[in-house]
Amino acid sequence: MVEILDSTLREGEQTPYVNFTVEEKVEIARWLDRVGVEMIEAGDPSVSPNVFEAVRRIASLGLRAEIVAHSLATRSGIEKARACGVQRVVVFYPTSRIHLEAKMGKGEEEALHAIVEHVRFARSLGLKVRYTPEDASRTDFEFLVRACNSAIEAGADRISFADTLGILRPHEMYERITALKQRLLPCKMDLHCHNDYGLALANALEGVRAGADCIHTTVNGMGERTGIPDLAETVLALHNLMGVQRYDIQALPHLSAYVERVSGFFLAPNKPVTGLNAFSHKSGVHTNGVLKDPRTYESIDPALLGRERRIVIDKYTGKRAVAARLAEYGVEVDNESLEQIVEEIKRVGDERKILHDADIVEIAEQVTGKHLDIFPRDIHAIVMISVESHVYTGTVVRRLKNLKYVSSVYEITGDQDIAAYIRVPNTLELNNFIEELRAMSGVKQTETRVVLKKHAENGFA
Repeated sequence: MVEILDSTLREGEQTPYVNFTVEEKVEIARWLDRVGVEMIEAGDPSVSPNVFEAVRRIASLGLRAEIVAHSLATRSGIEKARACGVQRVVVFYPTSRIHLEAKMGKGEEEALHAIVEHVRFARSLGLKVRYTPEDASRTDFEFLVRACNSAIEAGADRISFADTLGILRPHEMYERITALKQRLLPCKMDLHCHNDYGLALANALEGVRAGADCIHTTVNGMGERTGIPDLAETVLALHNLMGVQRYDIQALPHLSAYVERVSGFFLAPNKPVTGLNAFSHKSGVHTNGVLKDPRTYESIDPALLGRERRIVIDKYTGKRAVAARLAEYGVEVDNESLEQIVEEIKRVGDERKILHDADIVEIAEQVTGKHLDIFPRDIHAIVMISVESHVYTGTVVRRLKNLKYVSSVYEITGDQDIAAYIRVPNTLELNNFIEELRAMSGVKQTETRVVLKKHAENGFA
């Protein structure tokens, strides 16, 4: 049975410019446990007092996941892991010739002695032990077998095969793990695959196919350099491609958004599963297909993650997508008018990057010559705002309060940082307001929702 170890709190925090607070780490651990990962690598307690405290706090939460502390092959590091109350410690020691000679200044026999000594020491303290041969993928295979079997004989019950530079191709990973499994004493095998060539998850899945037991992940694929497999992508690959359906998929978007916010490590829009565009469709061919049957262009049902598909209307749009968008507002037009509306959308789309729903309705009004009473002329809207990681949210809030048309401002949690309630006289002023907002220093991204329901004069329901 394949397992997941999530290392957001260790490997993930090794992402350049990322540092979590103790409370943030505790919150991430709780969400990881809700997702259902089997192991949480909580950090190396020797790194700093705050890392020690975070590992200790997480180990005391009573989570279902096994809590793992990382350690170099030093007695002091292992003792700190035990002092945190974790169930398992990782003894980390390189095995490739370049690491042994250039970094450690050790020969192979000295390395074997250090590995055995520290695995035995950890076992003597009552800790379960995983041994990680750093740079395993560049290690002489016969020495790798010796090092791993020496660790197992000393008491390790797990070995982590580390493709530290992400240099293996999927077929090579399959071959290497198959051969290693045949030569090792009984133990479980983890896979720690780096993503330098974009092959981390593919390599991990091939390693599992070859008999490995566990994939290491981080939320949003964080980690040294280009990171390791993304947790959400791994869970969805296991769920849809391999039939492993025991993880809480609905929790993944919230966890991803939370880690994005507290880390300042922002996702590319085209990132699989959690990216803004993961379930967006634009071209006429794609939107036509997905509106007829989502399975034509979606291998993952967005509802599985509590998300919705998004049809983007611009110059690439076909008639079916425009008709569907107008139908959302109760607007029906004949085929001739629809063709004219699409033609005008394409013309306007050549000149502008973004078309809002209000623009589409205005075009429909121009083509049909009818007044479509959909958007109130006194427009109310909610604007959701994401703030750059280096900017205090409160600074943007203060600026927002001074903008014309802003009724109220709230700091919020989730995918965005701020919600502003605005009231403008017409769509032109709404567009002007949004452009002004996007030009404001510190604003990273905005999303506008027009309030369509009509309300009483004395307030909003």
